[in-house]
Amino acid sequence: MKAIAIDLDGTALTHGGVFSSHLNDVLNKLHDRGLKIIIATGRSMKSLGTKIPDTLKVDGYVAASGVRVQTPEAILESHVFSEDTAHYILNLARKHKMYYEINTETDGPFTFKQDREYILKDLLSDPGESVYGYELIGIERTLKSKKQWVEHVDMAKTIKFYFFSMDAEKISNFYNVLDKNKDEKYALYQTAPHNSETMVSGVDKGTGLETLLDHLGISFDDLHVFGDSMNDTPMFLRAGKKTAMKNATDELKSIADDVTQFSCDDDGLAKYLENHYLK
Repeated sequence: MKAIAIDLDGTALTHGGVFSSHLNDVLNKLHDRGLKIIIATGRSMKSLGTKIPDTLKVDGYVAASGVRVQTPEAILESHVFSEDTAHYILNLARKHKMYYEINTETDGPFTFKQDREYILKDLLSDPGESVYGYELIGIERTLKSKKQWVEHVDMAKTIKFYFFSMDAEKISNFYNVLDKNKDEKYALYQTAPHNSETMVSGVDKGTGLETLLDHLGISFDDLHVFGDSMNDTPMFLRAGKKTAMKNATDELKSIADDVTQFSCDDDGLAKYLENHYLK
């Protein structure tokens, strides 16, 4: 293998949103031995910047599930929704009184002030047992934020919508609405029981990695990928080796070559990499 591509939430990050110092050290050792380190995530570039240690040596990023592809030096690819599609998705969220975050090419998350009343009813309700710690941290950030609540967003620069509800049944029903109405307008993912995301149609982690690997001069055969959920499927279908986390979905495990012994909450990625690459 010449490169490693790792998902963040549920893979490199714990369910509480922590990137361990142990994993940081392991990845830097692999980088120093010549392996390219790639972050392949559903998070936007701005969001992942708050989760990755400053000391981590990274050779490339596939962000927002392929919407943004870049190296530390240059943007290789960037996509946005059509303005009509962005408004269409927003109107679906409002119709179903769903909490949403709008991410643009360079900033976010944003939520319109006019929707605050119905959104707060959801966010201030009791969380279900299946709500992840990082999701609660995000909601706390939203409740305290002054910047997120806005009166205007340049919808022509939208790259991603994130949806969440404390009620698992509500978000599941909304996912079905999004799925029924997508008609190639957008790509749809659900990476945890209480959230869903829409991304630009026609791009994913697989297409993003293709662009990045071409730039780095590496083939998919020489790429080892790690993930846990449905938005990792496109890169799993193309990589030379694919490893699912112990906490991954059964669907992803079914197409993986192997599964980590430990979950993301037990530093499973770092332990796997140590055992397979540093011994």
